[in-house]
Amino acid sequence: MKRAPWYLAALAAAWLSVPARGADAPSVVWADFRTAPAGRARPPVNLLQISEKPGDVAADPLGVHDGGVRVSGRLSRAHGSTWSTLGVDVGAARGGAAIDLSAFRNLRIRLVSPTEQVLRIRIKGTDTRLQNTGCYPVLLQKVRGTMDIDIPLAVFEPEPYCAGNGASIAQTLPAVASVEVTANEPSDEPVRFEVGRIEFSNAASEAAAVPRETRDAAWRLAWADEFDAAATGRVDEKRWRVHKAPGGAGPQLDGAGHLLLPPASSLRVRPTGAMVYGRIELRAKLPAGSARVSLQGAPLASLDWLEAGEIALVEKEGADLGLGLNAPGIGDEPAFHASVALTPSDDGFHRFSLEWDPVKIRWAVDDVAVKAVLRADVPAGARDVFEQWPFLLNLEVGPGAEPMLVDQVRIYQKDELAAVSRARVAAWKTAYDSLNVAAPVARPVAKPTAPRAAAEPAARTRVVTCERNKFGLMMCY
Repeated sequence: MKRAPWYLAALAAAWLSVPARGADAPSVVWADFRTAPAGRARPPVNLLQISEKPGDVAADPLGVHDGGVRVSGRLSRAHGSTWSTLGVDVGAARGGAAIDLSAFRNLRIRLVSPTEQVLRIRIKGTDTRLQNTGCYPVLLQKVRGTMDIDIPLAVFEPEPYCAGNGASIAQTLPAVASVEVTANEPSDEPVRFEVGRIEFSNAASEAAAVPRETRDAAWRLAWADEFDAAATGRVDEKRWRVHKAPGGAGPQLDGAGHLLLPPASSLRVRPTGAMVYGRIELRAKLPAGSARVSLQGAPLASLDWLEAGEIALVEKEGADLGLGLNAPGIGDEPAFHASVALTPSDDGFHRFSLEWDPVKIRWAVDDVAVKAVLRADVPAGARDVFEQWPFLLNLEVGPGAEPMLVDQVRIYQKDELAAVSRARVAAWKTAYDSLNVAAPVARPVAKPTAPRAAAEPAARTRVVTCERNKFGLMMCY
């Protein structure tokens, strides 16, 4: 690990102020980069540049700009790193003494980024057992432009890789030693961001409404099926491959704008709908039994379900409802899966959406964000699966279940992602069609998992919303 100190002579900026704190203390200023006090014993900020392989992180000297400390450099995979870090660690009061912040509710921080990126924020305590593992409370913050952010401390959760051994925010707040802000996703482009004033407040959140997801205008419709043909009409087999149990009923259209998918049947989109990144929206009424909607990997070689990879929009087994990733090296870890609870609707239909880009995968249910997974947090073997071949949308209902009703399926694409998709899909389409694959990749009828508690919707304060799942990594926007 390479850790370079930030010397006061170089920046002459940061100061920390820790007022006497009572139950009604309004706030504590952790760092402000506008003035430098006399008699500073040691600088409070360290530059962090860490990589799995030497040479994959390059940092420029830290600087101060408009009251913020500027971080710039590069994160690359040139030497084979699967993870890397570039950012700053802002220390506690002079002398390095930790501060008791257990009475405070929110972290207020100014972050600036010229381009949209995801930054990792960690609140670090004094437990020496965690210093080598980095198992501190963490969240991910999506940043673009200048953002004055008010984040509830309750959304910070233990690092998911720590498998239950990470510190919770409640364990950390009585002795906070530093606040860390880093970029962690390798890129061909330079990394630039700024960290401004950092403050802890015990003020109540300004907004308690459930955050709503909206589709970015940059997403344009690339493929869709609204199932609007007449009743008992056949599914458009130019778009879908149909699979049904011997002697069973196949998928039908009900004449009311719905696909009726009976038990022991499935639909898989043909290669014209193959995806490498994009956004999927599905509106459906799930059956009481077993059903699944997912993106399944479509390798040209014969691989089983797990080796091919899967991104589940929704997977239902009885009363349990979840979503997540399935691939080699990924088990039932809560970092990659989430359980959800559906809010009753008048007609029983719900909207499931997924956004997949080179940096992250995000899930939402009924326009409420419920989960996010960063590419950098996926194990290397599993990560490769999602980057080797396109994925095909698959809808299926298990045997003995009720039918599933599907109102619409829509696939969206962004211009900047379309070129990547075309390059990877073009040659693959011809080869895949020649295989004449009629059925989905084989997979277990029911994934043997223990029921997980339902995720709670995130609270939103000021300009951010947080995807809060009490088992997984937090993602804020």
